Amino acid sequence: MKQTLSFFTSSQRTFLPLLLFGTLIIILQLNNYLLMTVWAIATALIFFINKSMRYFVWITLAFGIGFFLYIYGNTQWIADMYTEETRVILNRFFLIIVIIPLLCFSFIYRLPFISYWQKPRWAEYVQVPFIWLGFRQVKVSAFLVVAMMINLITFMPFISWTYIQEIWRFALIFSILNSVLEETIWRGVLLSRFSACFGNRWAVLITSVGFGLQHYSLGFSWISCLLFSVGGFFFGAITSRSKSIIPSIIWHMLFNLLMVFSGVIVG
Repeated sequence: MKQTLSFFTSSQRTFLPLLLFGTLIIILQLNNYLLMTVWAIATALIFFINKSMRYFVWITLAFGIGFFLYIYGNTQWIADMYTEETRVILNRFFLIIVIIPLLCFSFIYRLPFISYWQKPRWAEYVQVPFIWLGFRQVKVSAFLVVAMMINLITFMPFISWTYIQEIWRFALIFSILNSVLEETIWRGVLLSRFSACFGNRWAVLITSVGFGLQHYSLGFSWISCLLFSVGGFFFGAITSRSKSIIPSIIWHMLFNLLMVFSGVIVG
């Protein structure tokens, strides 16, 4: 394992991994088999020509297999479910399908499944407002509280107490399920693997873009997907700084609750 990772130097931290990973997510959601074939041929050439990319290619393929099966399952198995609420919950539950190939990859390479599954370093200092860049330093705990308060204030004008009473059970189930599974995939497994390859900041960039783009399959526009990528950056950065996915799960859970209560996500 160490021998594999030793191939990665600063010269390999280019846009090639971001391009390969991002285009795969787009192509799978477009369900274009011609583009899938072109991507597979190009990736195979890179695999055999550049040894330093092989570990990354295996990770990407493991994710791609799981993501393909996840999309297939949602379109073929639950598309005709009777209630929208049931479809949404099952859609999120099916994220487990994405996790299984990544779990197998970790087992084959004898790696810990998630490097960031530990107690957060709440006292670690981050920069405001961009965690790695800003005008002052605050602790992770303070940053998280302020960020969540900003989210709450932003969504508050669009939230109805009557609607909350009608939808709170769905909102709670959705928010817990979605935040735990998405953070396990993006800030847990993939950020752990890509950090070992390219370093923390480049790994955050790759996973943030991927996290945003995958929302297209949920019915969001590509512009909205770019906005989700911004959120993915903050989730990834706070995970990297705190050495734990727990802060991002908490933050993500609140954000999902607010999206449901404001009607952005409808059950």
